[in-house]
Amino acid sequence: MSSLTSLTSILGDIPATFWYSIPPALFIVFLFVRGGLRWQTLKNVRGPAAKGWLLGHQTDFYQQIDVGELDFAWHNAYGGAWKIDGCFGRNILMLSDPAAIHHTIHTMGYDYPKTTESKTFTGLAFGRGVSWAGGETHVRHRKLLTPAFTAQAQRPFYPVFRRVGAQLTAQWKDKLQEGDCSEFQTIEVCRGLTNATLDIIGEAVFDYHFGSLDKLGEKNEFADVFHNLFADSNLFPPNAAILFAASWAYWPEFLLRKVEHLPFRQFIRFREFLTHGKRLGKDLIVNQAAAIDGKKRRDILSILVEANNANTKSEQLSEDEVLSQVTTLLFAGHETTATTLTWIMYELANHPDDQERIREEIRTKRQKVAANGQKDFTSTDLESFTFTNACIKARVDDVIPLHEPIIGADGKVMNQVEVVAGQPVLVSTCAYNRHPAVWGPDSHTWNPRRHLNQEMKEKQIPVGVYSNLLTFAGGPSGCMGWRFALTEMQSTVVELVENFEFCPPLDKTAKMLRTPVGAIMAPMIEGRFDERTQMPLGVRPL
Repeated sequence: MSSLTSLTSILGDIPATFWYSIPPALFIVFLFVRGGLRWQTLKNVRGPAAKGWLLGHQTDFYQQIDVGELDFAWHNAYGGAWKIDGCFGRNILMLSDPAAIHHTIHTMGYDYPKTTESKTFTGLAFGRGVSWAGGETHVRHRKLLTPAFTAQAQRPFYPVFRRVGAQLTAQWKDKLQEGDCSEFQTIEVCRGLTNATLDIIGEAVFDYHFGSLDKLGEKNEFADVFHNLFADSNLFPPNAAILFAASWAYWPEFLLRKVEHLPFRQFIRFREFLTHGKRLGKDLIVNQAAAIDGKKRRDILSILVEANNANTKSEQLSEDEVLSQVTTLLFAGHETTATTLTWIMYELANHPDDQERIREEIRTKRQKVAANGQKDFTSTDLESFTFTNACIKARVDDVIPLHEPIIGADGKVMNQVEVVAGQPVLVSTCAYNRHPAVWGPDSHTWNPRRHLNQEMKEKQIPVGVYSNLLTFAGGPSGCMGWRFALTEMQSTVVELVENFEFCPPLDKTAKMLRTPVGAIMAPMIEGRFDERTQMPLGVRPL
């Protein structure tokens, strides 16, 4: 009894702060032990010098001002597979080797699920739709979405692409009429393309008119909500935000569901986006219910709702899952396409000979369709625009095999990399899309002609869903709407290049950067990040 009394006395003298420090101390010990045991299979994989246990290379990686700077340097130094330090001592395997990427996203796609951090962020940004889902849930989501993304289902949307493109052309011509049309004038093409793609996604996907292009310069609720969504939320995240997101890997599911309610910068804009997007989706579904029962509508949302209603109860998506498809499609079909189009126009502005070659291709095709009695191009005609399409392409417990061997830390050749279950694997899209062994020795330069090289295509390992690029990913997680986006880009490029001539920014001090912001490569001007995304090209009408 005296011993127990003594122990109680001793424990009573220990400050309360000691007891508060035990849980975080045990957590840190857990991370050290876990990191030391689980990632030993990568010990012979080379990578940049260690930068510390807490943040590793994550600050450098997430705060790059020009996309791919580190990826390209690491690929050149270590080959198609390398490791970097994640937060809390966790190693991350990065891949640019085509055989390794094919294995992880095609052969064993569902065996390499999204990390908890990636899945949580996707849920926060776009809701629990197809881009968030994994495993059997992902299979169920894709099964219901597939009817809306067949080639046949996409065909009725082509007139929407042409109509909105013509509206953007008219808007820009009106603006240029205010100045000297014989000279180049500055137009911020990024905002115009963003508004155009929002109007296209509204009509084709939801049978809804956003009206982003209707009145130049006027406020538009949805256009303003979506504009600079990622730049305002995710541009150059501070160390605290990087650490906080990395800690999600160790959180229980019920706590992760509470993260979206936190008053942090990276969550506030996404909450606003989800609120507007889901409210829109709910209103549209209610308004379209009568039309689905009567007259058949062929917009993507109607097809999705119809397919969902036809399913058994066990296979149906919940209301939140359906609404999350709305927010997912809004982003995937809007800002990503607009950003890609912006960079295509930038490259064409810097390569006037390629602009002229596209115009010559358009003139030749117009003569052919006119001879056939057609008034305009069809979507099938756009597929035959060989050089135009080449310009679009110029911009999009297991063992992982390697197409090209790498040198291990021990100096020996490695033909495969052994990984354990749970090993984080990050595919470097930019390093693969510029891999010299895949795309040739000039892979870092604008060269649409490489995509006309049939011999090069025949040597490639299949990776991406379109032209073997990773722009639309591949495997089970490949972008379902790639045909939609591709036809939209083909139509828009033809429309703009036929009607305008483009040149680089008239402000010669403006250096354009491809700034990585979340899931997009945002066009920003060096030293003017506070102005967010922009692409001020010189434009004059033809």
